[in-house]
Amino acid sequence: MLGLSLMLGLNLASSLKRCATILRWSILTKRYVDLEVFDLLLGVETLTKVMKLMVISIPGLHRLNCMRSVPWFRDARKDATKWTSVLCLLWLLVNLGAQILVASLSLFWPVDPSQGTPLLTYGNVSVADLTTWKQHDRAALPWEMSEGEVEAAYNLMSMEAAWSYGFTATRYPVFAVGDVQRDLSSVAGTPLYAGDGFYEYRFINRNPEHLFTEYLIGSRTVQARAACTRLETKGGYFREESDNLLYVEARYPGGPWKRHHLPEVVDGSITWIAHFTVDCGPRCTSLTVFQNSDIATITHNSLFQCNSTLLPVTGGEQDFTNLNEDERTHIYGTDEWATIAAGSIAWTGTISEQDNYTLNARSYLRGSEWSPYHIVSATEVEKLLARYAIGAVAAFDDHGLRFSVKGQFTKPVLGQQLNVDWIWVLSLLGAICGIQFAALVALLVLANKAIIRDDSFVSLAMLLRPIVNRIGEEGMGLSGEEIKEHPKLKFKRVRYGYREGDKGEPKQVDIFFEGKDTLEGKERWTPGLYN
Repeated sequence: MLGLSLMLGLNLASSLKRCATILRWSILTKRYVDLEVFDLLLGVETLTKVMKLMVISIPGLHRLNCMRSVPWFRDARKDATKWTSVLCLLWLLVNLGAQILVASLSLFWPVDPSQGTPLLTYGNVSVADLTTWKQHDRAALPWEMSEGEVEAAYNLMSMEAAWSYGFTATRYPVFAVGDVQRDLSSVAGTPLYAGDGFYEYRFINRNPEHLFTEYLIGSRTVQARAACTRLETKGGYFREESDNLLYVEARYPGGPWKRHHLPEVVDGSITWIAHFTVDCGPRCTSLTVFQNSDIATITHNSLFQCNSTLLPVTGGEQDFTNLNEDERTHIYGTDEWATIAAGSIAWTGTISEQDNYTLNARSYLRGSEWSPYHIVSATEVEKLLARYAIGAVAAFDDHGLRFSVKGQFTKPVLGQQLNVDWIWVLSLLGAICGIQFAALVALLVLANKAIIRDDSFVSLAMLLRPIVNRIGEEGMGLSGEEIKEHPKLKFKRVRYGYREGDKGEPKQVDIFFEGKDTLEGKERWTPGLYN
């Protein structure tokens, strides 16, 4: 766009300059002027000469003796040409205004770096490694456990990391599923998307060299869902003397009463309990959710049995090509990784013998995002579970462990976005066209009243021969200033015109001197042949 502005500016300047070089011949025929003015009019396409002509043509300037020390003012004119300075000023304003208009165009079609619309090139693409949260095998555990306990024990560091990522995403913005955010520079965090009964996340493909400035919102998506059932409770929690643990009696509607273990309770708060050994299916974590009463606002206990599930990653067929099985696993993840993400709201990263190594539990302060200070419903608990799980996925994709996919044609690099304010652009272009049209009209009206000579210096030298012939051959080395100050030319006034031809011969183009050729020079150019 900068090149377009420069080309437009040069074109406009060249057009106005060409108009000036044509119009000068018509101006030179109007009246007798001294050699200084005649020389300035011949160079009227140069704005500095137009400016000097304006200055020396200011009426009454020759009377100010104090200005005679300034070089330009030394040549102040003594004739009554009050409109010359006005016309020069108008021409300067036209040229200046035209350049300002061209320069202003760049203000209304700015080209900015675009993170929302990146360019795609060949190279490596960085994605979140969705295989890094895994189960331990038996040999990795530092204590003796039964076979079932070993199979249910998860990588404790991964569990704590999942909780940490989910908590980091507490304030991530949430949008409707269809409102995909392409430019993250104006979003306060990685965007999440809320649907009817689920939360969704859209994975981001990144440039390994510039992870947070060169990225592409990919087509891979994953959804988090939860299903909860409210249980009937009998009274409050109690401590069993035989094992010194806390329990609450509850049952499914119409079912038998059973005791449910509570690792911890906080008045008025929600405790989230995730179970290792309860199998609710692949990519699923079983949780017990207990809201303890505080008499004031939370008037009764609530107990929920929930299954939190992270559905398989879908999409991405257009994001990657020629993937092998290992790359596909890293990109789309494992069931183990999804299971840990699904229960991230409750993971602590520690297990204790008191709980038989079968669960983790976290309590959140009442009034916080994950423990609302009112009696919650099953639907609200489902939303909190899904929201925390999808937040863990989003935060991990934002700043978790990475995997580089080799040899892809979708490596994002920073693109450019053109923002055009069409009203201003069209107005400025219209003004520029108006200036050129006005110059064209002036050219057609005025320039057809004189012989227009070409820009050849040889042709110009031929025209000026009557002037330099007065000095003679000794003036070959004189400068322009010295020629104008020569005793034979000083105070002489000249005009561009023609002489009538004798006996039907072509009219003779010539330079006329005031006084000597006054009666012979013609002010109006008549149709005919000129020599």
